Amino acid sequence: MPRIFDSEIYISPNDDWIFRGNTIDKLEILTYFRNNLHGNEKGVYIQNTFGELSEHGYVKIDGYPCHVLHIEVTPDEILFLTDDGRNYPFGEFEIYETKEGGILGVRSVEEKIKYRFTWNAAKELSDILTEEDGVTYLDWKGVKMEIPVYAGEIKVPLPTDYT
Repeated sequence: MPRIFDSEIYISPNDDWIFRGNTIDKLEILTYFRNNLHGNEKGVYIQNTFGELSEHGYVKIDGYPCHVLHIEVTPDEILFLTDDGRNYPFGEFEIYETKEGGILGVRSVEEKIKYRFTWNAAKELSDILTEEDGVTYLDWKGVKMEIPVYAGEIKVPLPTDYT
């Protein structure tokens, strides 16, 4: 059974990772945290494993903990390359329009972890998006699919109970 606790890490609305009032800016640390970020019914946590010991440090999120850095569009797939060190094919990675007109991504299996698109990734995605009458569509391989507006929350609070 993992040790479960408040990691005291906060992800701000501008996506800064903050620990006890100090911004975490070391890329190696952020990469490790993003690679080990998971979500469950209680919230979002960083999983650390030390041999047979494990811990889940929950984080409070008001921004986007991860980002889409690049999009590869091939004749067979759309691949989203992210700063959590992974590549997600379309289908496992869902895209939504925000109420403000931006784009966000969500992995199908980790719905509480949201991805903001960098400017470059948004530009790459825009090459296969169209807009008609205020509705945004993904237009790829002869299929035109409406991009839904995200109705959920970006914010993820800390759990009220860690047991």
